[in-house]
Amino acid sequence: AHEVAEYEPPVKLRGNILQRIYTPFVEMFGVPSYGEIDPRMFMALAYSILFGIMFGDVGQGAVLAILGYVFWKTKKMWLGRVLICAGVCSVAMGFVYGSVFGYEDILPGFKVLEGENTMRMLLISVAIGVLLLLICMLMNIINGIRRRDIKKIFFSPNGVAGFVMYFSIAAAVVSLFAFGKNIFTPAYIIGLIILPLFAIFAAEPLTKLCEGEKNWLPKSMGMFIVEGFFELFETVLAYVSNTVSFLRVGAFAISHAGMMMVVFLLAETANGGSNIIAVIIGNIIVMGIEAVLVCIQVMRLHFYEMFGRFYTGGGYKFTPKIIDYKSMPANI
Repeated sequence: AHEVAEYEPPVKLRGNILQRIYTPFVEMFGVPSYGEIDPRMFMALAYSILFGIMFGDVGQGAVLAILGYVFWKTKKMWLGRVLICAGVCSVAMGFVYGSVFGYEDILPGFKVLEGENTMRMLLISVAIGVLLLLICMLMNIINGIRRRDIKKIFFSPNGVAGFVMYFSIAAAVVSLFAFGKNIFTPAYIIGLIILPLFAIFAAEPLTKLCEGEKNWLPKSMGMFIVEGFFELFETVLAYVSNTVSFLRVGAFAISHAGMMMVVFLLAETANGGSNIIAVIIGNIIVMGIEAVLVCIQVMRLHFYEMFGRFYTGGGYKFTPKIIDYKSMPANI
């Protein structure tokens, strides 16, 4: 009984249809442990939306959804249902971009290669990344509350201190560049940026102090400062790199439109028309390459930029034992 108490019981995941579709992706990272938020619904929505933004085309998205349905029904492939969700979101974003099999003169929309739309697309992708990272920090705070972990709630880079600091910087940047109002005042910087950074820097002694420990001060102040400085530097660097990583969302949307432009240039005939066979082959090639790359890149954003901020995946999957009674000796 003592040995059993050392381990958590296995986890059997249930949920709605979207959660079940994305269960295999989450299990690649790890099964959620007890007291931890189930990230499948978050991944289902974020993965599908990000895929649609990066692969936005009405025609190609519809083909992707149809192929996913065929794979699911004929081959029972779980990835087929993921392709259905991704394809539907790609169709929706295709209407936003006004793109149908690469043709952008059929529907009106946000043309990513026109004028300043390219820069706007990159800025939008960063804004989406900031929002997703803030949501991940909130989920980390909830996980900390469930586990009654003071450090996780208040003083971790993804706790209250990190959330306040990251949100304050994002809000000030938006205020400066979108509305022309500079709110980076000394009081704002000290209260909402420097103090949260100090809380992250002094997370260990502050946690011990809040927990009522008498010996909460570091034994070696010099070593504490050196270690804390490098850890804080790594934390700030992670904030910057995670935010910049979301530029790939806009970059893939731009590259998708650019690749289709190349297809039409190569398919152009001498009389100014287009070779339909070349256009079809080009669409197939672009769909194949882009679908694989976008799928990998969106998964990377989840596993490295987002899941690492709130999800540990420390549980283990419930796998029932199957007894083959036919192969057992008759005298048992």
